[in-house]
Amino acid sequence: MNLLIIDDEIETINGIITGVNWDKLPFHNVFKAICVDEAKKMFEAHRMDAVLCDIEMPDGSGLDLLEWVNDKYPSVLSIVLTCHAEFSYAKRAVSLACREYLLKPVDYGELEEQLREICTQIDEKWQNDKYQKYGRDWIRTISSSDNGMAYTTKKEMVQQVKVYIRTHLQDELRLDTLAGLVSITQDYLSRIFKKEEGISINDYIVEERMLLAQELLKSPALSISRVAYECGYDNYSYFTKVFKKKFGETPREFRSHYEK
Repeated sequence: MNLLIIDDEIETINGIITGVNWDKLPFHNVFKAICVDEAKKMFEAHRMDAVLCDIEMPDGSGLDLLEWVNDKYPSVLSIVLTCHAEFSYAKRAVSLACREYLLKPVDYGELEEQLREICTQIDEKWQNDKYQKYGRDWIRTISSSDNGMAYTTKKEMVQQVKVYIRTHLQDELRLDTLAGLVSITQDYLSRIFKKEEGISINDYIVEERMLLAQELLKSPALSISRVAYECGYDNYSYFTKVFKKKFGETPREFRSHYEK
């Protein structure tokens, strides 16, 4: 894991480097940047997993930088470290899905704990990505088999389709694509899926997407619009409508239960 610390006061950066017990954290590299332009160059030169960022810098706003990071590197988790306690700053930091908003002078023990939690989130994401890759590889294997239908039962075909759905929730999931995976007609797949699962394929896709949305919304690492995208919804309003119909509250209301 790599961390980038961005602050125009080099004393602050050096204090963090000295004050945090890095032996207790799984970061392989801790990079430094003293301005927005240097930070962007660091992102282009190295893979970053987390960023600790000041707000006011000579060549721009740290919050504007984090917006740029969210757009180009959405998996990066962020913590704001600033001497500004203004609500407007904190509100925008929340809208940018910052993990925490810490005030200077920072307590190194508190900062260390926040960094440890970020590392846990990064590791969980890596594990989830790994399992999804395994699922996609398995689907590709069974889809390329010439004689798969010779031994595949209805239950196994439905299971294969379910795995594909769960590992491709961000994609457009078309019935013809799903039927093609197991080399049967769309109508036949719809019938056997409903018989085996007691639910239609479309309803199953919505169920899985909503379960994923719940899990992603529990962490502030992703903006709600990004959660919608990860769950296969390009339309934020439609995502909110489906979520509220399913759970009786909007995504933002659901997330508020997990905010500190």
